Amino acid sequence: MIPEIFREDQKVNVRVFGFEVNVDYHYHWPSRRSEGKEPLAVHLEFRSDSKVISSTGYKSHFLFSAFLKDCGYTSIEELCTALGEHLARENGYEPPEPEQQLSLF
Repeated sequence: MIPEIFREDQKVNVRVFGFEVNVDYHYHWPSRRSEGKEPLAVHLEFRSDSKVISSTGYKSHFLFSAFLKDCGYTSIEELCTALGEHLARENGYEPPEPEQQLSLF
């Protein structure tokens, strides 16, 4: 069974490699079914002023709802951050290694 925390449509703000990303999470996509069945797919829309997610700052992503049954994520924010980081790498973004980061202190 899919955990209750993933069953509601939400808008969340997450940070993907330090960049602000707005995510529209739609559990019931395109609309809520009347027969009470779980949806086949979940839809996530990523939007950002930076180009970390895509060259346009927008990315639409679908995943099978069955993935949420045993995914190990404890919140929608955690799921969106992990998926955003995956999409950023897929887009060619390479996060700096900890040794490469400069510190003022």
